[in-house]
Amino acid sequence: MGRRRVMIFIENQYQELELWYPLLRLREEGIEAKLVGPTIEETFLGRHGFPTRAELVTSSVNGRDFDGIIIPGGFAPDYLRRFPVVLNLVREFYQHNKLIGTLSRGPWVLISADIVRGKRVTGLVSVKDDVNNAGGEFVDAQVVVDGNIITARGPDDLPLFMQEVLRFLWQSLIRLGDTVPDGRLTDASGHEILLSQCVAKKPAVLFFFDSVYNPRAVNLLPTYNRIAEAVHNRGGLFLGVSADSLFVQRDFLARYPLSFPLYSDMGGEVSKTFGVFKPEESILWAVFIVDRNCVLRYREYCPAGEILTLPGFEKRLDAVLG
Repeated sequence: MGRRRVMIFIENQYQELELWYPLLRLREEGIEAKLVGPTIEETFLGRHGFPTRAELVTSSVNGRDFDGIIIPGGFAPDYLRRFPVVLNLVREFYQHNKLIGTLSRGPWVLISADIVRGKRVTGLVSVKDDVNNAGGEFVDAQVVVDGNIITARGPDDLPLFMQEVLRFLWQSLIRLGDTVPDGRLTDASGHEILLSQCVAKKPAVLFFFDSVYNPRAVNLLPTYNRIAEAVHNRGGLFLGVSADSLFVQRDFLARYPLSFPLYSDMGGEVSKTFGVFKPEESILWAVFIVDRNCVLRYREYCPAGEILTLPGFEKRLDAVLG
């Protein structure tokens, strides 16, 4: 089962903090981050002389295998913008609504890729005229988010920049036909279990929601018993995932018996990889249908909680259950 993957471009004269802070922060969140450069043989030196090497060669990278690109600043963007393969990757990510993040002089690469036109962008003030002349709008702000393009002025803005980067990645829904990402959940007995173990070789309906004591949940969860039983009778699984602690779930189950299991995802490990984690709202309400090969066949946000009213839900469920 896959997880989020992000490439970070590397070249000589890169700004050290703007490379290493995002790299380590992404890895801390369980996101696979790879340094990508024109060669894996050369040692690239930062503006302050810090050496590093690329892990992957730009010309051999398949954009379909990654969810985002980050372009650190320094003078490295001036070198990066000269490589057609770099510009092609940036255009591809832009067209497929994948993350593109830049810092300080990073917008130079976006300008050469011709994706700045009509976009709001920030960076070092030295790139202001370049952005405006390329048809964009330079904004003097710490961080600017315009669609899938996230830009920041420089090292001082890295914490806010990475908050927006992670927010984007957490809310980027996995695509239909993808193998669903794995992660640890906790059942009401306090046992940790991998999602892949829960749904192994069985079609499943995964229902994500914020809390059992959300008034909607109190009213709606017991009505899902009928859906869960129908899915179970046809050889499938129905399970709920919330941000509650297992103790809160236990208390709820003692009051409102359910015919399907509830799992706790307090740390957001699974909900982040499914793109339904939102820091200020915990977990968004959403429904996913997975076939017996752990491939995603249906996804839909479900803010009202009425699963059966979702467009195409019953038809897709019937097809997956066979």
